[in-house]
Amino acid sequence: MSTASSSESLALIAGSTQMPRVVAAEAQAQGLKVIAIAIEGVTEPAIGEVVDQVHWLEWGDVSGFLGLLGKFRSGGITQAVMAGKVEQTRIYDADAPESLKRMLASVPIRHTDALINAVVNLLSGAGIELLKSTDFLQNHIVNKGTLTRRAPDDREKEDIAHGWTVAKELGALDIGQSVVVKDRAVVAVEAMEGTDECLLRARGLAGDGAVLVKVGKPGQDLRFDVPVVGASTISSMVANGVSALCIEANLTVLLDAQKFCREADSAGIAVVAREQGEVCE
Repeated sequence: MSTASSSESLALIAGSTQMPRVVAAEAQAQGLKVIAIAIEGVTEPAIGEVVDQVHWLEWGDVSGFLGLLGKFRSGGITQAVMAGKVEQTRIYDADAPESLKRMLASVPIRHTDALINAVVNLLSGAGIELLKSTDFLQNHIVNKGTLTRRAPDDREKEDIAHGWTVAKELGALDIGQSVVVKDRAVVAVEAMEGTDECLLRARGLAGDGAVLVKVGKPGQDLRFDVPVVGASTISSMVANGVSALCIEANLTVLLDAQKFCREADSAGIAVVAREQGEVCE
């Protein structure tokens, strides 16, 4: 495992959600000085309260990003971590800077991994290594087992088994991480719209009682885009009548675990974490 030593500073490329704050806290607990690159309108403003320094950039400012990387490298920073998300739909922003448009033009297939790897290449070109985000999330990675009072019933187990297979195929194509299944039929698949919109669409098509399956890609790159769930996932499931959730054990990041389980139990939602191969038994 490649991790930064206690004498080093770490660059944190911070997207949305609370994930950057979680990663920053863990990095600091490991004795690292955390220098964040934050994106205006994307990163939570509170990021400045939990890192040692923060540099704000406008969305899509590739030239500014490269400038910061050069300064970091000159200052001895050789390692970085990505945390949080940037909506993939932002690639369609009509007012995107020219530097971003040039970078996008170099990416022939603009799926998630290809887009993020374009950023990884910028880091590598500046002499900065991107670490696994999971190096700073070990306390939040879900273990195998049932996380809630209620386990999936027989119907839900059948839907989970089918959904797992489909979700892994979806991940292999680098399209999304989640599928919604009801009565062994795929109701909705996640693409760049995200899980919440996928659930909303599923309810409109099939009503209540579907299950959500969220997994990592085959050969998941642990540096970025690992599956994440939290209390907001349960809120969206409740709002859209989804009765059960299956996530991938030893890979999925769970934020706000106590609140997550409390709200799932309150809503009667079953949540289970399974490993590849086991889910179809």
